[in-house]
Amino acid sequence: VAKRTNVSHHRHKHHTYHHTNYYVTFQVDSGDRMEFHVGSSEYGMLVEGDYGKLSFQGTRYLGFVRK
Repeated sequence: VAKRTNVSHHRHKHHTYHHTNYYVTFQVDSGDRMEFHVGSSEYGMLVEGDYGKLSFQGTRYLGFVRK
């Protein structure tokens, strides 16, 4: 359904560090929406509007197979 990122900034001495978290939201057959934290490579492979089989355990994303 949707993808989003969250960039955090951390300053240490004279350097600024950036960290990006990646999130994807899936809508399941019941109509419920579930958001999962995923890695950058998985985030890049997912496209909004994809259909397929979502695998998860509780709040942990396990994978997605596109149909």
